[in-house]
Amino acid sequence: MRLVLLRHLRKHWVGYLLLTPAMCFVFFVSFYPIMYAIDWSLYSTRYLQKLSFVGVGNYSEFFRSPRGVHALLTTFIYCFGSLAISMPLSMGVASLLDRPIKGRAIFRTMILIPWVLSQTVVALLWKWLLDPYYGPVNYILQSLGIGKVGFLSSPSLALPTLILINVWMSYPLGVVLILAALQTVPGELIDAAKIDGASTWLVYRHVKWVYIKHTVLVVLILQTLLYFNMVTLIYVSTGGGPLGATETVSVHLFKSAFENWRIGYASSIGVIMLAFNLLFSLLYVRALREES
Repeated sequence: MRLVLLRHLRKHWVGYLLLTPAMCFVFFVSFYPIMYAIDWSLYSTRYLQKLSFVGVGNYSEFFRSPRGVHALLTTFIYCFGSLAISMPLSMGVASLLDRPIKGRAIFRTMILIPWVLSQTVVALLWKWLLDPYYGPVNYILQSLGIGKVGFLSSPSLALPTLILINVWMSYPLGVVLILAALQTVPGELIDAAKIDGASTWLVYRHVKWVYIKHTVLVVLILQTLLYFNMVTLIYVSTGGGPLGATETVSVHLFKSAFENWRIGYASSIGVIMLAFNLLFSLLYVRALREES
């Protein structure tokens, strides 16, 4: 075995030599920070000082504390609530833009506008639009006799409002990718299905879906990871409030690290988030392989 390995290295040593800089870069950018976070998560800390070794104490504190459990539940509601709206919306808009309509290029450009804006700009924009005192949305509601509505200040409305804002900002990504996949569907297959009497739904289900299902799954992976790890939009919009109603795991991590300076505890939350990200990715990749 050792002899075979040595022969392999002698034969391919140039390739491994060329790969070494890239592998070193990946190690220091990706793997080293993960190991560094795992190390800090095992200690009780004060600011940037390690005090004592606590093992899994930080992890157990997160899962035992009501704030940690609530943050995890809020994250799942925010993530899967956004997916439940953005995925059908992306597929529907992509299907509409795939039709030969006038001004299609203009509509495609307009739909991309929310996607190119940063999360900070989107958060500030919607904070102004939904402001209960001088926001245009509440002005219209007052004109209709409904009265002021605290969209981002009400514990019951803040999270649904953030989900809708998130969908408005992120669904164009799915539209672009799914629309690109729809462009690859051969026109002769669609024409043949229509000649055979297939309805619009049957054409979509048995012809177009075959070509776009892998892209849809990729979009699902990207959106899940984006929503689960999102910090800026939530933090700038509500700061995790009101009364912790919008405090997701990522916002809880940010506050623990940079407001309370509990670096060890925040590192444990980061490791937990990494585990969930790996779990989501593995499940989706397995589903993608099965589809293939």
